[in-house]
Amino acid sequence: MMRIVTIIYFVCFLFNTRANAQSILGRKVSLNIVQQKLSVVLTMLEEKGEFRFSFNSDILPVDSVVTVKENNISIAETLEKLLTDRFEYRQSGNFVIIRYAPLELKLLILEALGTPELYTVKGQIVDKRTEQPISDASVYEKFLLVSEISDVDGFFVMRLKKITQPISLTISKENYKSTTTHFLAEVNITNKQENSSETFVNGNLEEIAKTWIGNALVTAKQKVQSVNIGGFISKAPFQFGLTPGLNSHGSLSGQVVNKFSFNAVGAYSAGVDGAEIGLVFNIDKSDVRFFQFGGAFNLVGGNVQGAQIAGFFNYVIGDVKAAQITLGYNHVGKNFEGFQVGGVYNRINENLKGMQVSLGLNAIGNNLNGFQVGALNLIAKDTRGVQIGVGGNVVNGRSTGMQVAGIANINKESNGLNMAAFANLTALTARGAQVGVLNYAKTLKGLQVGILNISGENDGYSIGLVNIALKGYHKLGLSTNETTELNAIYKGGSKRFYNMLMFGTNTKSSTKIYTGGLGFGKEISLFKSLSLNPEISSQYVYQGDWEYVNLLSKFELPVNIKINKWFAIQGGPSLNVYYTKQQTAIGDYGLLQQKHKDFSFKNSNYTGWIGWNVGIVLL
Repeated sequence: MMRIVTIIYFVCFLFNTRANAQSILGRKVSLNIVQQKLSVVLTMLEEKGEFRFSFNSDILPVDSVVTVKENNISIAETLEKLLTDRFEYRQSGNFVIIRYAPLELKLLILEALGTPELYTVKGQIVDKRTEQPISDASVYEKFLLVSEISDVDGFFVMRLKKITQPISLTISKENYKSTTTHFLAEVNITNKQENSSETFVNGNLEEIAKTWIGNALVTAKQKVQSVNIGGFISKAPFQFGLTPGLNSHGSLSGQVVNKFSFNAVGAYSAGVDGAEIGLVFNIDKSDVRFFQFGGAFNLVGGNVQGAQIAGFFNYVIGDVKAAQITLGYNHVGKNFEGFQVGGVYNRINENLKGMQVSLGLNAIGNNLNGFQVGALNLIAKDTRGVQIGVGGNVVNGRSTGMQVAGIANINKESNGLNMAAFANLTALTARGAQVGVLNYAKTLKGLQVGILNISGENDGYSIGLVNIALKGYHKLGLSTNETTELNAIYKGGSKRFYNMLMFGTNTKSSTKIYTGGLGFGKEISLFKSLSLNPEISSQYVYQGDWEYVNLLSKFELPVNIKINKWFAIQGGPSLNVYYTKQQTAIGDYGLLQQKHKDFSFKNSNYTGWIGWNVGIVLL
């Protein structure tokens, strides 16, 4: 026969404004506030009391205007004046937690019996004012980490094992003030005393359960516990879990941080402060420290520090300072510092400091400071370090360091070395070096090396087959000289350094000559309309047979006289050196050696002479 035991209440209190006088809520302050926003007053209280508030701004009227003129008044009394009795104030560590709780609960103990090895408590939770039963209220013993949820009629049954001190039951429910009741059971209590390890974790701890996979795997009871109890977290040395609903902490598992957790399939915890192994998965709504392994995946709502390994994916809402490895997908909601390896995809919403490697895509929401390797690398802001993209690298801010791409590097600004098998594209200013088949920069203040170099404004150096400065130096020249009657030259780049693409022909020779090649030059201004243009070039000379190498090298020193803004005349001396092994009917070493004999080298294929060049330049 069940018997009702005598319950000896020795403490019955609320975790609200009636806190210990030595607590934060008991600290004295003086205020002289007239028509100030509540948010400003709360900030002043934090500064005066040297603590921090935690609250949901959606339920607190932070924009309301208040007036407080009090001397030597406690923090708790101040909050009662500001917020009335619609809110609950709880202290944990250096936090004062404000909850919207206009209602109050009442705990009715209907039956309590057993031994210290197994003790059973039956009770009911009702509304204190209406006496109506309250369903889905949390009842938990913070020392033993045992919890229950009240049924539709407010009833619950709790079984407690290995009791060594008075029972302490806390009841919590959303929009109700939490109440803790201590009582002595009719059992022999040992001298062993235990201290509650309850702490408070600031922030929104419900995000992980709102993900599609978290919502599917976290049980309804665990979700209710999280809503009712909030950020009040306990610590335990060990957890064994089969599934989220079947584990050593029951429905309270989401409120417990474990030193070590082993999950045969998977489990849901508040966090880990040691090591966690899930043969299939791990779900933690707060922080994970030191080591976590999930056969399929790890899902973490807080921060990760240490090593995190998963088969398919790691998903972290907060910061990560760790080595993070998966064969599939890594997601970090805030900042990452360390080493990250993802088989398919790595995503960091804010900043990376360290190394990121993927066979597929790497994406960073803010800045990169480190080393990145992937098929495609995407940076939303700036990068400092090295990027290697098998396909390409895309930086929506400034790239500083080195970029290597199989196809293209695309930057808003670049201040380093960009190397690509095909293209380097900089939307604004390129201050470093671009090396690729195609290079483009709106403003070039560095170096371009490629086949086609394009810039809007060129204040640097472009070396390539074709250099085009849309708002810079680009000229077309037509000239004649002692060797070829007709020459066409395109000059592109900047005044300080331009490239020349050259073609020439001599149609009157008994053996026709065709020339083509590249050169470089620099414009030195002497007066307003007069400049000196030292130029050096090398051209292939075709004399009817492609089998031989015929090279004509020139150093020219023409004077450029500008007639108007689009037309100039140019002319001056040239030093020519010609190399060939080709034999023709005219001589042993070719047409040009027979035609020009100013100086030569004995028993050599080289011939040199002093020549001239004159022509026009279209600006």
